[in-house]
Amino acid sequence: MADFPHAATLTVPFGEARLAEVARRSLSADQELSGDRVSRTIRADDATLVVTFRADSLRMLRVTVTGFMESLILVARTMDAFA
Repeated sequence: MADFPHAATLTVPFGEARLAEVARRSLSADQELSGDRVSRTIRADDATLVVTFRADSLRMLRVTVTGFMESLILVARTMDAFA
């Protein structure tokens, strides 16, 4: 992707495939605010959440990953509270 030369992939282990899928569905609901500058793909691979970010600049990549991590922490804490 020439438009998005910068990329990062996060792999987040969950205890069960079901939990990874719940996290994927929860985090997929929000679209990227700067969709013309950033792309994100989220998939559950068994008990692991795999998120790939692509951006047009390193700054946008950092901002996007940071914002996503805040959402991921909220989802993980919520699942932990109701587990």
